[in-house]
Order: sequence, then C-alpha cells, then structure tokens
Amino acid sequence: MIPNFLWTLPDLMIVAAFFLVFGSLGLVIPKLGKTILGRMVTEPETRLVDRTQRGLRAFLVFLLALTLNDVREKFVRMDTEAAREAGEIKQLHRILEIDDSPQSAQERALLREYSRVIAEEEWKTLGTEPPHLSPQADKVLSDLRHLARSRAMSGKDLEGNGIWSGLNLLEDLRQGRLLQAQSSTAPLFWVVIGLMMFLECLMTTESKITRRRQITLGGYYGCLGMIVALILIFERPFCGGTRLSPEPFRQVSCLLDR
Repeated sequence: MIPNFLWTLPDLMIVAAFFLVFGSLGLVIPKLGKTILGRMVTEPETRLVDRTQRGLRAFLVFLLALTLNDVREKFVRMDTEAAREAGEIKQLHRILEIDDSPQSAQERALLREYSRVIAEEEWKTLGTEPPHLSPQADKVLSDLRHLARSRAMSGKDLEGNGIWSGLNLLEDLRQGRLLQAQSSTAPLFWVVIGLMMFLECLMTTESKITRRRQITLGGYYGCLGMIVALILIFERPFCGGTRLSPEPFRQVSCLLDR
C-alpha cells in the first residue's frame, strides 16, 4: 500500500510526508462529507455528534500510542538481543583462545568472519522485503559446526561440548532475530484504524469550520500521521535512519588472537 521508494528517504522526511498527507486528508474529507451529506441543524443532534467524536478521537489516540509503545519496546528488545548475541560470539572466541592448536585458530577466524558477515551482509538481508537470513552467514556457521563436531562427539573434551552448545545458542538467537524482523502489525489493524479516522473526519462536518479550526484540525490529523509513521519506522528495525546498530558484531569481528 505504501510505495517502496518512500522508505529510501530519511526518517524525518517520512514523518513530515505522513504529517502533510494526513493533515490534508483531515481537511479534505470533512469538506467532501459536508458537500455530500450536508450538516445537521438541530442542536441536540449536533451535541450528540460532538460527544461521539470526542470519545472516538480519544480512543484513536490511545490505540495508536499503545501500538507505538509496543513497537518501540520490541525495537529496544531486539537491540538488547543483538548485543547478547555478539557477546556470546565473543565469549566463544575467548574460550577458544585457551587452545593454541591450528583447529582452534581456524575456529576463531571463522567466528570473526561470522560476526563480519552478520554486520555487513545479514543486516542488509534482514532489511529486505521479505526479511531473510544471509546464505553466506549460513555457510560460515556450517563450517564452524563441522569443526566443532569432532570436539563435541569425542565426549572427553568438555571445552568442545561447550563450544557446540554455544553454536546451538547462536543459531537459536539468529532464528529469533529473523522471527522478530518478520513480525509486523496485522493489516486488519490498519484497516480498522483507517475506518475510525475516516468516520472521525466525517463527524467534523457537524461543526462550523473557521480558519483557526482548520489549522487545529490539520495539525491534529497531521500528528496522527506522524504517530503512524513512527510505528511503521520502528517496525522496520534493519533499514532506514532509525535502525538497529550492527556495531557489536563489528567489534567482535575486529578481535585479535592473543
């Protein structure tokens, strides 16, 4: 429904565009409604519409604010999970530093490569539509599993079992990141929100529209548009100006062998 080119713009411009579009619609729809339906002239009917409009307006703001808070919390939670995942990779790297064998050195190099691929490749693939994991990261993780399998299967190397368990945890965290990237607000929610906004706009036809009231209403509907824009921006955590930072993975990819 929203053109893809819009998401290539800076987030501030996206918010401004939603403000202008919603503000304009909030002024145009009442005029069309007044032209088509006319205005109620009796005072009791007008008061009823005004009270209904105030209740609908308050509920609409509450619903959008609640949704914005949910997606913001999801964004923060994903940022925390990314830092945790990078910390797990760093911990495995430190464990492997105890062993100075060639196999351990190769595993450490693969861990650093895995972090680099996540930061430079997988962050981009998760920002596409639909989001997906990087095949290159899959290959590096598969190579790591192959090297760690001999340690874990021996049954005598407790360190190898710990590395195998750590790789399984990395896979779980990675799949969880993909699920979070794929989750979004149901289309039905936006259909209901759009219908509520439309009906609330039509109710404005029952009140006299002055220049000051036009500015106020335009600003109100524009602010609703900005909230909608923020919700959509936070639902795209791997692209745009406001996105999750892959910096923890870049720091792990720059680790040096001791």
